[in-house]
Amino acid sequence: MAIDEFTRRRRRKQGDLGSLRRSLWAGLLHMEDLLTEEDPNTAIRVAHALAALSGAYMKACELHDVIGRIAALEAATADANVLPIRKVS
Repeated sequence: MAIDEFTRRRRRKQGDLGSLRRSLWAGLLHMEDLLTEEDPNTAIRVAHALAALSGAYMKACELHDVIGRIAALEAATADANVLPIRKVS
């Protein structure tokens, strides 16, 4: 038995939203290049993958915008010396 089977593997660090957006954008550009394939089956698969990637990229961009807006609201309430909002049960 190899020693590698018993060694512990480290977990990968949790990604952030910026790295996700960069990866999705790189995937979109790659899929866009593959759309010119001459094989129709490959072109159809690429089109489906492009649709899925574009939806995921759009959600990541929306999330990025929402996080920015929340941070701006938190900063504005901190500057205005407003009491924090309590959670009502």
